[in-house]
Amino acid sequence: MFNLEKAIRGWRRDLVKNQSLEDGYIAELESHLRDEIENRRKQGKTGKTAFDEAVLLLGAGDDIGAEYFKTDTRGLSGRPPWKRGPMHPALFANYLKLAWRKTRRRKGYSLLNISGLALGMACAILIFLWVSDELSYDRFHPNADRVFRVITIDRSAERAVFSGESPSLIGPTLASEYPEVINFTRVQSGWSRWFLSYHGENFMDERMANADPSFFKVFRFPFVAGDPKSALESRFSIVLTQTLAEKIFADADPMGRTVVINGNDMKVTGVIEDLPPNSQFDFDFMFPIVNMTKWRESRLDDWTYSQYTTYIELAENADAESLEARVSGIVRRHLPESKKDIELQPLTSGHLHSLHLSQWTMMYPNPGNITYVYIFSLAALIALLVSCVNFMNLATARAGTRVREVGLRKVAGAGRNDLIRQFIGESLLTSLLALLGALMLVALSLPVYNRLTGKQLDIQDLAGVGALPGILMIALLTGLIAGSYPALFLSSFQPDQVLRSSFFIRSGRRGILRKTLVVFQFTATAILLIGTAAVSSQMHYIRHKDLGFDQENIIHFAAYGGFEKNWEAARAELLANPQVLAACRAFPPSQGLQGSTRVDWEGKDPSAEVMFFADIGDYDFLQVFGLRMAEGRFYSRKFPTDPENYVVNQTAARRIGKGPVVGKKLSFRGRRGVVIGVVKDYHGGSLHLPIQPKVIQLQPGFMVCVKFQGQPGAMLEFLEEKYRVHVPGEPFQYQFLDEGIDARYAAERRVETIIRGFTTVTILIACLGLFGLAAFTSEQRTKEIGIRKVLGARVSTIVFLISRQFVLWVLLANLIAWPLGYWIAHRWLQSFAYRTRLDWEIFVLTTAAALMISVLTVGAQAIRAAVADPVKSLRYE
Repeated sequence: MFNLEKAIRGWRRDLVKNQSLEDGYIAELESHLRDEIENRRKQGKTGKTAFDEAVLLLGAGDDIGAEYFKTDTRGLSGRPPWKRGPMHPALFANYLKLAWRKTRRRKGYSLLNISGLALGMACAILIFLWVSDELSYDRFHPNADRVFRVITIDRSAERAVFSGESPSLIGPTLASEYPEVINFTRVQSGWSRWFLSYHGENFMDERMANADPSFFKVFRFPFVAGDPKSALESRFSIVLTQTLAEKIFADADPMGRTVVINGNDMKVTGVIEDLPPNSQFDFDFMFPIVNMTKWRESRLDDWTYSQYTTYIELAENADAESLEARVSGIVRRHLPESKKDIELQPLTSGHLHSLHLSQWTMMYPNPGNITYVYIFSLAALIALLVSCVNFMNLATARAGTRVREVGLRKVAGAGRNDLIRQFIGESLLTSLLALLGALMLVALSLPVYNRLTGKQLDIQDLAGVGALPGILMIALLTGLIAGSYPALFLSSFQPDQVLRSSFFIRSGRRGILRKTLVVFQFTATAILLIGTAAVSSQMHYIRHKDLGFDQENIIHFAAYGGFEKNWEAARAELLANPQVLAACRAFPPSQGLQGSTRVDWEGKDPSAEVMFFADIGDYDFLQVFGLRMAEGRFYSRKFPTDPENYVVNQTAARRIGKGPVVGKKLSFRGRRGVVIGVVKDYHGGSLHLPIQPKVIQLQPGFMVCVKFQGQPGAMLEFLEEKYRVHVPGEPFQYQFLDEGIDARYAAERRVETIIRGFTTVTILIACLGLFGLAAFTSEQRTKEIGIRKVLGARVSTIVFLISRQFVLWVLLANLIAWPLGYWIAHRWLQSFAYRTRLDWEIFVLTTAAALMISVLTVGAQAIRAAVADPVKSLRYE
């Protein structure tokens, strides 16, 4: 029941405490209050409502006192003496001095905090550098936001096929029919082994590109010499990178000089700066696209010819989404029988969003993956959060040891705000010291980190991307968050409470917070462990999966000279060496070359559109690569009509129909024949992609492929000797097949190594925090441990007593981490068409590893406390 008179008396007591209100003022204010209450009671309001509204109208006691003080005082500020002014700089310096003394006095505690934070921040900074580099690809072009790649979507098969190549006429048609398209260029890039020479010296390792003359108008690579507008106008012109120009001509001026490509004199009309590492282009010289119509029979005016990548540049303020919607069906409008659509991919998305593309005209050595950007960003966040939680946990755990310090400071005149500033100042100092340590760790680890990631990162890049303010803000926020709870909690105590000898802080809420933080910390660590285990399991699966063909002891090299013109004689010379088991002219097994929907067979549904791909090889393709027949036979020199027939893989056979396929008529790209054999499916491409229906065409490929036995060194000497005979004057360039296959998964191996490293560091950070908590727990229970030992407790009992709660926290954290870790790992594995399973063993082993780590960390401190002399323990404090 509300008592109005009692409420008014309470309000009056608050006014009496105010130093600026005299008795007359208080009586006058009470009279005003009663008048306001009476007016509201006449309006039918209850006593409590009338009182609350009247008090709200008059204001709080402090505010009333301050206003009265302003009318009486002669001071300029008008601030009552009992209200603190803004903090003086001298006080701020004093807080820093106190924080530094505390840091030096508690060396072990400070070292744990600073080390954990420094490791977490260093991990976050390293990953930030990597992510920033991945996101920076091709953004150095001033018009990068207006350049798009034309992506082709072939919907003729059951599953849409996305390709980076597009019909040759796409670029010219878009530029002529759509005014917002102001420029286009077609390009092939990254191929080596071209016969570039100067005065008899060959440069076959250099990478070629050919493009329309408008290439350097669309892509603004800086020119050292020459005019980008006209550098490729002449058919026999060539543009070199600065490094290649110096390699060929040394200190001489390259402009106007002549080099030779494929027997044609090419005039140097431009020199560009070396391509930056964050470009999706990879070439050392470029010549006009028109030459490929003569040298490689390229067709630049054919809607069915798709062996170039096309880029377009849009006008400023053009709507790319609207344009994409209008041009998506342009191929079908000009080629009615086609099932192809197009879409526009922003230039700045090409590096991270192209794994789903089938592309071969752009030889791109380091394609990115947006999934790894997300994974690394998550790893950085986890490492940073674990280190922050570490800091907060140790700070809150030790907060109770400073209550008497709080009491003494309050007795000496310190206010609550002073104490809050002091505690947060200590946290900020620790955080800033950790930031300095993190920057030192980053500088020391960058050389190793660059080798692991294959990048050229530098700590100065932090300033370049404007990251220093962000990193400093992280350090400040970490200090504020970690110091806020102890500051607010401890500063709330009253001196008369904390200075009593019997004072004891109940650990209820602090204990719950500490347990929650530990569980969160190990949940994050367990998720990283599960992710690392999933990546390692998939990489083991890739390394040991049977691809369906032989990979080891196979060398391939380009079929130039006598290997191309007189292959049978060259093959006989190779087979004369008893170490050579087989040799063929072919392209090594691939995902599939030159996909085509011009496929027909007996009994095919006329309305069904299916795309078949091709592998190319001669009669010895099966023997060299160890393919296995599922049905029928392979091509043989004994059958003169075999060049007219086909061998297909099992996936193609299933598409053709049920039952025996051998003997059925098949038409592929307009050439009719009979299926004479079916080979078992083999993974010619990456395991990211499914096996495609494939025809093995009987024709000589561009490479000589040699299967051998014995020592690779001796075989290389033999092959190089034969190469000098058949291709005189040209360097012998080769590759082992297994090395090429292994290179497909270089990105996954780097991710595995980096994630393992960051997981190890995160575990170390968590262990530092766990060690500190265990030490603090043992310190708090020193007398209890001494009494238990005097009463006969064994060391194992005491160790179990101290370790039990930590083990339970880690078990709970793993139970929470299992579904989250499974979801993240499952999402990553979906990028592989062929993948390992997430078996229960992964989760059990990661839990066992987390338990073992925590038991070893806590157990070491627990044993130390358990074997301590009980006499000293009972004298503690």
